[in-house]
Amino acid sequence: MALFFVGYLISVTSTIAFIVAILTSRWIYPNNLPVDNNHPTSANETNYRGIFYVDEGHPNQTCRDWILIYKDSVATCRPTYAVACASLAIVASSLSIILLWLAGGYLYIRRRRLAPTFVTIIALLTLLIFWISAIIWVVMITMNRDINYKIGRENIGFSTWIAVGASGGYLLAFLTFIIYRIGLSRQRIPKEAMLNSRRF
Repeated sequence: MALFFVGYLISVTSTIAFIVAILTSRWIYPNNLPVDNNHPTSANETNYRGIFYVDEGHPNQTCRDWILIYKDSVATCRPTYAVACASLAIVASSLSIILLWLAGGYLYIRRRRLAPTFVTIIALLTLLIFWISAIIWVVMITMNRDINYKIGRENIGFSTWIAVGASGGYLLAFLTFIIYRIGLSRQRIPKEAMLNSRRF
């Protein structure tokens, strides 16, 4: 049971980190110029892109607003992938909260006859969240390369690194839940004890 509790704590930490990442807008600092030997990077702190917010640093307030809802001010800097990433971020964060609710319910109930199926569902849900969160930051990095298809470490903001860490946490939680699930399947409990026992 301690192993499941460890996975639950990792899931809580990853969920908090992921929500912090998507709510902060410093994901990508796009290059203003092509990257070459003379211009190794041209990232600017006033030009950044987040999951829900974009600011290209224009003085006329163009491309400086929330992008989830269509507005004329962000019409030219609201590509399809940005809307898709924002939608996936909402899905992943919602699933993460559901995951914590299910895992917390298992910690409270812990009925032996439901344990294998319940833990399997939790593990698969964790894996799904991992893939969605990973897709988000992979797409954000890939789609924000310059015209030479290059992107440097200077172009990646701290929000992206938090999201990468959250994805790693989800993967670690998934492995923890799977190991715990394997341990459940290897337990040898007499049938009579299983019928009479309601809790671990």
